[in-house]
Amino acid sequence: MRLTALAASIALGVTAVMGGTLAAQAQDDNAWVKICNRDPNTQKNLCLVTQELRSNSGQLLASLAIREAEGEARKSLLTSVPVGMLIRPNVRLQIDGGRETEVPYSICFPNACYAELAIDAGFVNQMKAGGKLQVTTMNQQAKPVRFDMTLIGFTAAYDGPGTDPAALQAKAENLQRQLEEKAQEKRNLLVAEQRKAIEDTQD
Repeated sequence: MRLTALAASIALGVTAVMGGTLAAQAQDDNAWVKICNRDPNTQKNLCLVTQELRSNSGQLLASLAIREAEGEARKSLLTSVPVGMLIRPNVRLQIDGGRETEVPYSICFPNACYAELAIDAGFVNQMKAGGKLQVTTMNQQAKPVRFDMTLIGFTAAYDGPGTDPAALQAKAENLQRQLEEKAQEKRNLLVAEQRKAIEDTQD
């Protein structure tokens, strides 16, 4: 499978498994999640080790995922950034202020653009030894937009067992309900304030 097609499959797979709603806490030990499934065609385990950065409202800001198949040395790294960024400079990754790695864009969806890169165990080991990974892209004004991802917890997630997709989906749905409840509370508060303002003007 060509990398571009692989990027599309990974992107859609992450969205499907996570329901598009999993708001990973970027600064705690649970930011990284490992998801594994059995490929019915090859009968090999396919795993994604991924982290998402989302706003308080649940909007996807950036993500990074490593895909690997059982028994294969080659791994694929896929990162996403918001749409509307300059394509030519590509996405750049940097671990703890070290040398930048350029990741070419491959495909864009309505909610995000994805860049992909073939990596090896050496790159994974750098992530394991690191503390922070920076994802940098360029906006339409040619100014850098940086997303900081913690590498705390990456080793445990990468080396550990995969999370049950059903359990992950349940967690995503629970987080989505919490976001919706908070949004409704804000709407109710706004309506109450508007009503009070109207009543005050009528007194």
